[in-house]
Amino acid sequence: MTRNPNASWRHTLVRLLNLLGVVAALLLIASISFEAFSNTAFSGDAVYDQIQFGVCVYFSLDFLLQLILAPDRLRFFARNFVLIILSVPYAYLLGYFSVDLSSEAFYVIHFLPIVRGGFALAILVKMAVNSFLSGLLIIYLAIFFAIGYFQTLIFYAFEAGTNPMVKSYADVLWWASMTVTTVGSNIIPMTAVGKICTAVLAVVGMTTFPIFTAYITALVHGINEKQKQSLVEKPDRV
Repeated sequence: MTRNPNASWRHTLVRLLNLLGVVAALLLIASISFEAFSNTAFSGDAVYDQIQFGVCVYFSLDFLLQLILAPDRLRFFARNFVLIILSVPYAYLLGYFSVDLSSEAFYVIHFLPIVRGGFALAILVKMAVNSFLSGLLIIYLAIFFAIGYFQTLIFYAFEAGTNPMVKSYADVLWWASMTVTTVGSNIIPMTAVGKICTAVLAVVGMTTFPIFTAYITALVHGINEKQKQSLVEKPDRV
């Protein structure tokens, strides 16, 4: 069967665009992490806003280019319209128009464009992994660790300096590990955002771990079925 060279070229270009989208999201994550660890999350520093603006411009151009390359543009736009919403540089625009929001609200808004990078990662995994179950597991793992990491950053930014139990990021990691496994932590959040983070992380743990269990069960079942099939097909030896 002859492969359409145009389709192959489009597939390669879409994969490259999504790879660059993941890299752009990692740049935003690195910037947010630096803000949190350097205790400048609420300082109003414009460096991250400029980085976010540049990355969001790329996301918008990426969406436009993929729309042009799509065989059915109307269907692509309808199915991926949310990507446009996630590509808006909200923090930059709110600062530019001097919208009166608390520094804490601005900090949380910083995380919105990173979700756009998550969509790019999901598309990349779907393209690269042939097995549906393996691809789904990779996506769930990425979502699990991303949400967990972002929750620790937000919790650290809001609780450090307010909560006497949070003296370092290591304390937050302990809180996260105990919360996500639903064991419970001795670190009790004192801010409203910290309480929300605790609830979200507990829900993520309760909903994600059963998925891992189901995947392992399906994997073991598949191996057993292959072994049984090989024994049936193996000729009897005299």
